Amino acid sequence: MLILHYAGRVFGLIAIAATFWAWGSVPGQAALITLETTLDGFQEVDPEGNPAQGDLDGFGTAVLVIDDADLTIDWDLTFGNIVLPLIGAHIHQAPAGVVGPIVVDFMAQPSGSNLSDPDLANVLANPTGFYVNLHNDPFPAGAIRGQLPQPPQVIPEPAAVGLLGVAMVALAMLGRRVRRVTSA
Repeated sequence: MLILHYAGRVFGLIAIAATFWAWGSVPGQAALITLETTLDGFQEVDPEGNPAQGDLDGFGTAVLVIDDADLTIDWDLTFGNIVLPLIGAHIHQAPAGVVGPIVVDFMAQPSGSNLSDPDLANVLANPTGFYVNLHNDPFPAGAIRGQLPQPPQVIPEPAAVGLLGVAMVALAMLGRRVRRVTSA
């Protein structure tokens, strides 16, 4: 009888753990990935790869927030010491020191939100292969540029952390139950 009682408890714990495991394996919600880079004229290159081809007094920062499920982007470009108006603001595809094609067009706007673009999947897959570039009349090929960084590591979903907690409680209860049975 004691063995049946013990087996029932074990199966109950297994059922609870399986339920939480299934809950934890459900795909999570979209992640918002933030990429931030510093812009300057020294990172601008010509088609031959010669550096410092932009506005050497210019500087700026690009903050990009990409929704990895909807493939939308919010952007905020701050800059100084460059001639306005902007005639272009883009994400280009190319590694550092190389000129590349435009893949995401910010329409010369320093900030915006909810711009949808399927190319954002490629940006997220390899951010360091892309750069932000601001263009103006004196520097139509690019006044200031900044290579995108690798994003920080994604934090585990709360469901996975919850599953670990349930497993730890189940093991503690099982250990306590085994001690009672063996001491009786």
